[in-house]
Amino acid sequence: MATLTYSDLQTRIANRLRIPTTNTTEMTKIQAMLNDVYRDIWMKYNWWWCVKRSTLVTADDISTGTVSVTNASTSITFSSAPTPSVAGRVFMVDSNADSLAVYRISSHTAGATAATLDAVYTGATDTAAGYKVYQDTYSLPTDLGTLIHVKRYGYSWPMDDIGYERMLDLKNYDTRVSKPQAYAVYDFATTGDPTTARNIIVHPYPDKDYRLEIHYKRTLNTEISGTTRPLIPDDYVQLLVYGTLADAFPLMQNDVTRGTFYQQKFLDLLNLMVTVQREQEGRPTIQPEDSYRRFYTRDARRSSTQVDLGSSFDRLPAQPW
Repeated sequence: MATLTYSDLQTRIANRLRIPTTNTTEMTKIQAMLNDVYRDIWMKYNWWWCVKRSTLVTADDISTGTVSVTNASTSITFSSAPTPSVAGRVFMVDSNADSLAVYRISSHTAGATAATLDAVYTGATDTAAGYKVYQDTYSLPTDLGTLIHVKRYGYSWPMDDIGYERMLDLKNYDTRVSKPQAYAVYDFATTGDPTTARNIIVHPYPDKDYRLEIHYKRTLNTEISGTTRPLIPDDYVQLLVYGTLADAFPLMQNDVTRGTFYQQKFLDLLNLMVTVQREQEGRPTIQPEDSYRRFYTRDARRSSTQVDLGSSFDRLPAQPW
């Protein structure tokens, strides 16, 4: 993480533009451009400095005691109350003639014997049936922006990301219970419901504790200012200064020459950061194209500048990050 704050960077940029830091109107423009440059750099790669690792441990199945189930009813009663709430978990009855009869528990209070299924029970009424409860859905880190991959601990290759729709299809006919091999992200982007929490759903249904390592790119706050420090390392924090000046000189002072000068400094330093990125991945070093450029558009609502990094990295092969 950089030691310079956003205020420090704004001051550096304002000094080179010879704009007094007391000019709040111009400083607001600088802040907007600074955020745009940071956001564009952030979005281009899964940089090593914005990737995190988190650990998730799947829950063991629950099968203590028996359960009372009634044909054509959604109500069930456990003989031994589950300690945690099992709402949202998968419910299967051992004696059900339909091997594909899988239910989700729609409501349950921790420590209670009573629970409600998401659909009426289709099997025969049984007051003491054997059962299993599995948890296949888990919360993702709150600062997760993009999920890169998920690995089971002790395995070198990632689990398969099969997508949410394919996962739903799989759940309709595959009742396997084993170590998780596939996953899908379950959130607003997949459901269209803005109230949906961001979760990961795995398959097969975990039958015990499995440790999963989640590698992800952090989300970026949309507007950062003041004493906040950018995550970009100190060695490359000048990218934010150079990139902002490359935008600011043509737009704020109609000075294309100086804008081009800082654009080149930006590209030179960006190339060094790309080299480090590729070396860490053990991949060949690829330089950004000389045609790397920005396009400027005014946003009338904010009176600020939006920056498009263009097609500088378009010739790089698609990466599985």
